[in-house]
Amino acid sequence: MANDKDTKTLPYFTLQEVVLRSGLSEDTLRYYERIGLLDRVKRDSSSGHRRYSAEDVQKIETLACLRTTGMSIEDMRMYFALLKEGKAAADQQLELFEGQRKALEQELARKREHLRYLEHKVAFWKAVQSGDDAKAREIGEITSGLIRQIIEDK
Repeated sequence: MANDKDTKTLPYFTLQEVVLRSGLSEDTLRYYERIGLLDRVKRDSSSGHRRYSAEDVQKIETLACLRTTGMSIEDMRMYFALLKEGKAAADQQLELFEGQRKALEQELARKREHLRYLEHKVAFWKAVQSGDDAKAREIGEITSGLIRQIIEDK
């Protein structure tokens, strides 16, 4: 963390520091700023480089977490808009996060099916490797059923 010459008492973070803290790429941070998800970031008066405040970093870290849940940009915008309303928007915030939780639970269920498929493929090839043709056929039938289920769940 560095200090801006113009605001000696206020800490700021460089773009690289924010990338390291948040896990978001420089391109993503610039994109979020360009589309208005982030407020315009202050710039160093001499170099023109972005200088992020502690408040900016807190919002960016929140965005990074929301992004990892698969939340859409539109829903992230909604979250921050509702945040300004505080307690009055609690019902809407709950609806937003419960919806995202449900979507993530559905994604996890699909991933569990994918994992189950892979586990059966490993077992199939172990049976093939050991020469257990009966076991390989049995697993192959199970895998065929899983394939149909996975394709239908797309």
